[in-house]
Amino acid sequence: MRFPVRGFTLSLALLLAATQANAAALTFAEAKETALKNSNVIKSYRADEEAAGYAKNQAVGSYLPNISLHQTLMKSDEPGTAAFATAKQGRFDNAYFMNQMASMASPDTVTTYTTQVQVMQPIFMQGQIYYGIKQADKAYQASRMQTERATQFTLYNLHMAFYGLALAEKALDTANHSYERTKRYYRNAADFFNNGLIVKSDLMVSESYLLMNEQAVKEAEKQHAVAMSNLQRLLDTDEPIKVVWTTPELEFSEDISKYTDTGLKNRQDLAAMQKYLDSAELETKKAKSALLPSVYLFADYQRNDDKFMGDNGDGTTYGIQADLNLFKGFGDYNKISETKSRQIALMHQIADKKLEIKSEIKNSYYGVIAASKQIEASKKRVEAAQTALIITENRFNEGLSKVTELLDREVDLKQAELSLYVSEYQEIVEKAGLHLAAGDLH
Repeated sequence: MRFPVRGFTLSLALLLAATQANAAALTFAEAKETALKNSNVIKSYRADEEAAGYAKNQAVGSYLPNISLHQTLMKSDEPGTAAFATAKQGRFDNAYFMNQMASMASPDTVTTYTTQVQVMQPIFMQGQIYYGIKQADKAYQASRMQTERATQFTLYNLHMAFYGLALAEKALDTANHSYERTKRYYRNAADFFNNGLIVKSDLMVSESYLLMNEQAVKEAEKQHAVAMSNLQRLLDTDEPIKVVWTTPELEFSEDISKYTDTGLKNRQDLAAMQKYLDSAELETKKAKSALLPSVYLFADYQRNDDKFMGDNGDGTTYGIQADLNLFKGFGDYNKISETKSRQIALMHQIADKKLEIKSEIKNSYYGVIAASKQIEASKKRVEAAQTALIITENRFNEGLSKVTELLDREVDLKQAELSLYVSEYQEIVEKAGLHLAAGDLH
């Protein structure tokens, strides 16, 4: 029987090989630098952090005076308004009374241009400015911590994507090698069949293994394309990538308490929640201070004339004003109760977050240990599978083993190699997850 031509699979393999040949080799250090520079997620959090900084500056600026300029034009022949406007222009004198008395009920239209400069200087605004500045500072600090947390999540995703592509490359390479071995075994089986050394059923089994490996190559190519897409997204590029498998600098200590203590002390999301709790406490104080009076200075300079920018009727008014709220329908009391309840809610959320951190650390810690033991077992399994395949292939060539036994040993080797690569990948991801859980992934 003639070996069937697999043109489509061969074309895909050649296309992938050409793509890989044109791809620039990328180390993890280079990928890390690019990801930190190009990550849209990090850029988004940094923009939020910048906005929080401006909000803080805005709160501080509330202590400065408010200065405003108003320019108005008014025309009126209403007796009271006309008389008042004339008085503001400085023309409300004895001559005015003598000339306008007879027509007071229906005076001429009075035109008034008013140029006004107002200055208001807060002195004590019921604690709203003081506590508002402190709250804005807490929000800014929390935003900085959230940016750092987002950065560490990006690095964790980079570990998964970078070594995920490396794993996909190894898996594809393993699938191609397995496919080549299976083709060779199929050719040998075909020769044996043509010489009457094996029955047709054995040849058909060989072909079925060949078809399964052909499908495995296609699936590996798909997984490789998906893995490359995941890494391209993190690096913000459409260029093909070929990664260089290098051991990441992720230390591991068997002292789990070290990671737990670090996580409870350094986790950025927990620290951010604490800042928001501090802000909630300030909100309660601010609500209570609303019962106090507000005090501010004011000054007002005006020019009133019947001509634009005239300098007639100018004058200055200044003084101090105090306001005290006596009753707002129990709004202040309910506001205080509301802020206290929100403060308690945050305290419970923080307590739960601490338990969550401990759980995440335990999960990743024991995941590292399990992956490390799995690597040791997988290495022994690969050695055993390689030896078994060599022995079985020799026996098959000598006519002492069936082709089905040879193909089974080939499958065992392929699975053992894939299991080893997956275990190595899993150990890296678990270590990265452990440092992420502890809040010190850099």
